[in-house]
Amino acid sequence: MIRSLYLTLLSLSACLSIAVSSSAQTKAYTYLIYHKLSPGLTIQDALPVEREWKAVNQASVDEGNLIGWYMMAKQMSSNTNPTEYDYVTVIVTPTMSIKGASPAGMAKVYGDSVQIRMADLQKRDRATAPVVKMEIWETVDAVFSPDFAPDKTPLVVLDYIRLRDPAADWFSLVGPLKRIAAARVKENAIGGWDMSRLVVPNGSEKGYGMAIVQTVANLNVLAGPATTGASAEGDKVRSQATRTFDVVRQEVFRLTEYTARPKATASTQKK
Repeated sequence: MIRSLYLTLLSLSACLSIAVSSSAQTKAYTYLIYHKLSPGLTIQDALPVEREWKAVNQASVDEGNLIGWYMMAKQMSSNTNPTEYDYVTVIVTPTMSIKGASPAGMAKVYGDSVQIRMADLQKRDRATAPVVKMEIWETVDAVFSPDFAPDKTPLVVLDYIRLRDPAADWFSLVGPLKRIAAARVKENAIGGWDMSRLVVPNGSEKGYGMAIVQTVANLNVLAGPATTGASAEGDKVRSQATRTFDVVRQEVFRLTEYTARPKATASTQKK
């Protein structure tokens, strides 16, 4: 039903007309769409469907309507219910609403059979890996390498966090945390860092309301602080963060499919 709602929004946008990859572009919204594979199926069975969604979303990215689309296969999780979902698709957009590609853009994907092919994609999607949960996040701040590419840092470490004290001044920690992350990006220890807050659906029963994301080449970087991160300021900031934030859940994903940035955008971001 959730993916159907997304499909409806996308189709309407198409008929009428999701990674932040640089530190300059931090205002973004991220849709996390959680999928549960149907009994007997594996991630390999989901790839043909998701690759088709990739093509659909690439058309939106090429027109500047979306920032990016990603498929992340779950590798590890602290979730006590490890079978809750199997993989996550991610849509990053500059506004909270999703804007699909124009009719001309969709025609490049499906020719003159857009409605028929989209209906077939929706049917196969529901049969392969139904959506069991969806969340919308707003970026608080982020820093990524100018040359950020998912294939260079394919692992995504996602910490779902909450405030230990609801009245704590957490926002004053964002700047220091970003400075440490920027140093690690400069050292090529990580590809990027993002801190986001949950917008919808947000309630105390979820147990978390914020998230910190790092993209890495391997998990060795989690074993200890980077050279710059070992500074006195880094130690102080990490100590403050530990006292302020509680990591409710940690998950590690591998980026398996993703859209490409338009060439004009990519060259602009490197300047």
